[in-house]
Amino acid sequence: MSPEYSVWLLPEAVQEEALTQTISSLSTQLGESAFTPHVTIQGDMLQSPEQLAAPLSRLAAETPVQRWRVERLECSSHFFRCLFLRFAHEPVFDHLQSELKACTRTHEGMSPYPHLSLAYGQLRPETVKQREELAITFNAREIVFDRLAVCRSSKDIPITDWLIVAQYPLTGR
Repeated sequence: MSPEYSVWLLPEAVQEEALTQTISSLSTQLGESAFTPHVTIQGDMLQSPEQLAAPLSRLAAETPVQRWRVERLECSSHFFRCLFLRFAHEPVFDHLQSELKACTRTHEGMSPYPHLSLAYGQLRPETVKQREELAITFNAREIVFDRLAVCRSSKDIPITDWLIVAQYPLTGR
């Protein structure tokens, strides 16, 4: 069985719409696939949505809506972090990863730090230019995250086939 699922943190609807427009525009400009805005908690998981339902329901029930400030815009040579919003260290991010690691029994697919990608692909001069232009819009901006999601997504599934299959609203106090 190959890894097929990821657990994401999703932005609230209004911000999701604006981020989707930014991602779509960048994807067109850079010739890459568009994707749903998200923060990956853990990707490339073997567990099914059914196996993740109980742990994610519990996590969502104990986790309040998150408000994370963008620390900076970054570029990297990593395909899935070509251009991204980097957040400051978030203890909730560490907690979510720890809980998922206990559930999946692996650290494989763990995101190295809290971030939200705006573009995937190869790092090119135009990507760096985009970062400079977008920094004005995003630096120090607050992003609100209100849901956990299980997504059919992995490095082995084409981005155009990624699909959110379950969502869990954050309701903790």
